[in-house]
Amino acid sequence: MTHPPSFLICSERSGSNLISTIMGTHSQIYAPPPLHFGQVVFKNLHETLPRGTRSRAWEKLQAQATRRVRKLAGPEEAQILQDWLATRNTVDPEELIRFLYLQVPSEATNKRVFIKENNLHQLLFFILNCFPDAKFVFQVRDPRDFLASARAATAAPHGNKFGSDRGALRVWEQDQRTGLQALALLGADRVFLHRYEDLLIDSEAVVRRICSFLGVDFEPEMLEFHKTEKASQLADSHKQRQNINKPLMENNFAKYRKALTQADIRMVERPLGRLMHTFGYPLDLILLGKGAKKSRRKTSAEQSSFQRRPLLPPLDYGPSPFF
Repeated sequence: MTHPPSFLICSERSGSNLISTIMGTHSQIYAPPPLHFGQVVFKNLHETLPRGTRSRAWEKLQAQATRRVRKLAGPEEAQILQDWLATRNTVDPEELIRFLYLQVPSEATNKRVFIKENNLHQLLFFILNCFPDAKFVFQVRDPRDFLASARAATAAPHGNKFGSDRGALRVWEQDQRTGLQALALLGADRVFLHRYEDLLIDSEAVVRRICSFLGVDFEPEMLEFHKTEKASQLADSHKQRQNINKPLMENNFAKYRKALTQADIRMVERPLGRLMHTFGYPLDLILLGKGAKKSRRKTSAEQSSFQRRPLLPPLDYGPSPFF
């Protein structure tokens, strides 16, 4: 029996490689390395119009996809992909996505496939068209820590891997709104929502719930993910993934309070405060509701008149260090 694939809705710098590696440790789940076919191939298929497989763009896409597979999955898988692509007479996106996600990796045979793709909002309509029964795991991270991590991922002064702070926050907002739309339209039986922070705080409980959602039994070995060969290979593939072969860091959140200035935090909380509240994140410097014109809290526990209930239980980061 072939199970429909599951997809991860998660911003970059938000623990996507972590949860993918954990799930891939399960004996019945195959989680491919971050091949990012969505960005490398599917987002650029329009470049093959109107000449299709006779276009220069098709040759370029073949080369890019094969190169990524060779680097992250190995030469044997790359050769399988290269040979199959060479026999295509037409560009068939649905045939292509099924082959890339479900057939290229030999390890995926008879397993449930768990796919990590960046910027999933750009492909969601296509994925649902190809895989009508697909499920989605939606992982969200505090945007303040996301921004701090994005800045740390580049050597450029006053920059981050998304080009600018506002660009990074736009990416975060788009990804979270996509997840919320998917949750609202597909329902909780198709979309599982959790926070990165909860994965760190109580990893076994969160992973057990994800396993139940995907229809598999929890395996204790999943929490030993960092000891696997795949984790070591992924950690070695890029410096931004170097923590994958280390145990979970239970307190690796709210780091923004040291990494960001108060101006930075306001820059995040002003446009994203209501969305943050939806996920249960505490606001340090901005009030919602009738008190929204105030820019500072008396204490981190102060309540405003904004009464919309969050989807997840509120997180407690402790007293605000800013007052």
